[in-house]
Amino acid sequence: MAGTLLVYDDSFPRARVAAGPIRNTPSADELRANSYPEPFRLLPIWEASSPDTYFGAMADAADAMGRVERLIIFGHGRVVNAAQGAGTVRVTTGIVVGAQDISASNASGLSVLRDKFARNAQAELWVCDAAAAGESGGQSGRLLCQAIADALGVTVIAATITQEYTTANQAEIPSGGWQSTAQFLPWEGTTVRFSPRRR
Repeated sequence: MAGTLLVYDDSFPRARVAAGPIRNTPSADELRANSYPEPFRLLPIWEASSPDTYFGAMADAADAMGRVERLIIFGHGRVVNAAQGAGTVRVTTGIVVGAQDISASNASGLSVLRDKFARNAQAELWVCDAAAAGESGGQSGRLLCQAIADALGVTVIAATITQEYTTANQAEIPSGGWQSTAQFLPWEGTTVRFSPRRR
């Protein structure tokens, strides 16, 4: 029976505390509450996974389901300037999954899923600013969304979400990277549909 496959970055948001990494795991309850097709399969992508590894894992998960009616790719974006000490920071797009982001240059790897969809299936990108007008070298925006639709062979739904957060008290930490106090602001956006181009 066809259902919903949700693929997500298991390490999001890749923050760490004394007890270990802080993870964000989407739940079957969330999908059920929003009337996504059952059964649900949640597929975490480990931080060290290469594109070949995680595309293969997606295909294996789809095979185990029989057919996929809805594919959700849940990633997160990068920021324009992580070293910005204070003020409002824009979150750029990009699908941060595994060891290498999904980008327009490697989205063709999703073609391993092409024949695993039910009739009238679709994919959704749960990613900040995924359908933004800017293309950012193929790491984000409409170029990336179209590349994913072409690879999958199904319609892709994404949003022009503008995500920002306020940051303060930022300081470089000795082990590398930055630490700051952040608060995410409400996002605004509209949904855009990408149809696969025939080849």
